[in-house]
Amino acid sequence: MINYKLLKEIFPNAEIIDDKIIINNKKIPIENLIPRFTPNQSYSTGNFSRLRDKFAELQFDSKNNTTDRLNTILERTQWKKDFFKDKLILECGCGAGPDTEILLKLGAKVIAVDIAGLDIAQKNLGHNDNLLIIQADISDLPFSKNMFDIVWCHRVLQHTPAPEKVLKHILSYKKSNGFVFVHSYAKTLPQMFSWKYFLRPLTKNMNDKFLYKLVEIFTPPLFYFTCFLRKIPPNILGKILFKISQFTIPIRNYRFIDKFDNKDNQFIIEYAIHDTFDALSPKYDSPTSAKKIKEIAKNSDVKNFEVVTMGKFSPTPITLLRTIK
Repeated sequence: MINYKLLKEIFPNAEIIDDKIIINNKKIPIENLIPRFTPNQSYSTGNFSRLRDKFAELQFDSKNNTTDRLNTILERTQWKKDFFKDKLILECGCGAGPDTEILLKLGAKVIAVDIAGLDIAQKNLGHNDNLLIIQADISDLPFSKNMFDIVWCHRVLQHTPAPEKVLKHILSYKKSNGFVFVHSYAKTLPQMFSWKYFLRPLTKNMNDKFLYKLVEIFTPPLFYFTCFLRKIPPNILGKILFKISQFTIPIRNYRFIDKFDNKDNQFIIEYAIHDTFDALSPKYDSPTSAKKIKEIAKNSDVKNFEVVTMGKFSPTPITLLRTIK
C-alpha cells in the first residue's frame, strides 16, 4: 500500500483511483507503489541504472557493515544526529537509497525523488511510514514551493543537464526558515586536470556494456599496481607515487583509506569498479564553482549558509552548500 499519509502531506488535494493518483486533474500512474511523473528511461539509463543493477546494496551501511555513509553525512552537513528527527526532507536524486536509509534512521520523513530506475530503491528500503518514493525530474518537481524543512541533494547536481538551473529550482522548495544541503563536484584545476576529464570525452559516448567490461577487466591489475606504488620504500616516495597515480591512472583505489581498513581487497576492488565506472560513464558531469553556488544561494534567499570546498588539492574535491547550525 502506498504511503497515503505522506502523499497527502505533500499533495493535499490528491486522490487515489485504482492505480493512479489524480493531482490537479492530471492522472499520475502508480507502479510498484511509486508515483511515476516521468518515464522509466532517462539520460541516467545505461550508467546509473547499470550501477544500481550491479551494485544495488554496495553503499548501504546496513549491508557493507560500515558506518561510512552515516559518517559522511554527519561530516559534510556538520549537523548533529538529533537535528534530523521529524524533519520533512526533499531528497533530490536518491539513487539506490543509501542516503535515504541513513536519513530515515535519523528520524526524518523523506520524499525520495529520482528521474528513473526507482524499483531498486523501493526494494532496498522496503516499507517505512516515513518514506515516500517518487519518480520525477528534479529540474521540474511536481510539489508546491516552500514546502520542505530540508532540501537535500547529495552527489547528484553535477550529473544533471543544467546544474545551475537545477540548483535554483530545488532551492525554491525549502521553507522560508528551511535548511539546505547540496553537494557538487568542485570546479578546481586539480580536478579538471585529473584522468577522469581527459577520458570522459571518449568514455561518456561509449556503449555502457562495453565500457563496464573494460573497467571490470582493467580495475584489478590497476588496483594491484597502484598498491605496489604505495608500498615502494622509502615510505615518503611510495606516498608521492601513489598520490601521482590518483591523478594519472584511471582507477579509484580506496585501499589506504582508514574507513575501509578492515575490508579485504575484493571489497575494495568492487568499490573501485563501481566508482571508476561512475566517473567515466555519466552523460553529464559538470562541476559548479563555489562562487556560482554562493551566488545562487544568495539569490534564492537561503539564510545562514556557507559554501565550502573539501579536498581542494585532491583529484576528487567537492563543494558543499549547507545551512550553518
